[in-house]
Amino acid sequence: MKNNRNSIIIVAIVAVVAIAGVSIYAISRNDNMMDGDMMGNSNSQSAVQADTSSADYKQYAALKGEDYDKMFLANMIAHHQGAVDMANLALTNASHQEVKDLAKAIVSAQTTEITDMTAWQKTWGYPASSGEMMEDHSSMGMMNTNAGMMNELNGKTGEAFDKAFLEQMIMHHQSAINMAATGKTNAQHQEVKDLTVAIVTAQTKEIKQMKQWQKDWGYSTSNTTNSMSGMSH
Repeated sequence: MKNNRNSIIIVAIVAVVAIAGVSIYAISRNDNMMDGDMMGNSNSQSAVQADTSSADYKQYAALKGEDYDKMFLANMIAHHQGAVDMANLALTNASHQEVKDLAKAIVSAQTTEITDMTAWQKTWGYPASSGEMMEDHSSMGMMNTNAGMMNELNGKTGEAFDKAFLEQMIMHHQSAINMAATGKTNAQHQEVKDLTVAIVTAQTKEIKQMKQWQKDWGYSTSNTTNSMSGMSH
């Protein structure tokens, strides 16, 4: 009887310990999940948003299906080329290594996306929007905007260049986000849907980083805010 009683006691103790362990795990897991949710909410609240009052956003929000795809590809190819041109200038003229590293990443990513978008235009029978075979002239306004941004950078070096580059590239990225914001629902082709999501994700992250540099390096951001409100294509 004594042995049986001891066995019952031991089994009971093991059961209690096991239940306690499960409870501790559950509490810990719930705490972690809550922390994750809170972090997610915090990140989403601080995320860069599309400017729904901008001409860029309104233009693309009104387009559906292939109308969206044709316009988006024509203008985003030109838009990306503007970013690549600005970034190439930063590789030699920027003062901070952080700016040069960002510029290198922009050149790499957006050159690849230009290649993809140009191939899609050809595959889907859309008019070419660049080069000698250009048929879609809707991107001319975008090219003019790019030229204006390059003029803000030309002739500048060092800190003066970095300040101007961050201002112009933040505006440029915000414009891309405005154009791409409705692509996930409005675009016809899955490739375009996926690209618009990737653009919003990548350029939101880069805007946050550039704004942090503006703060860290003591650059004024008032000109960026004022200029962004007037951008249109």
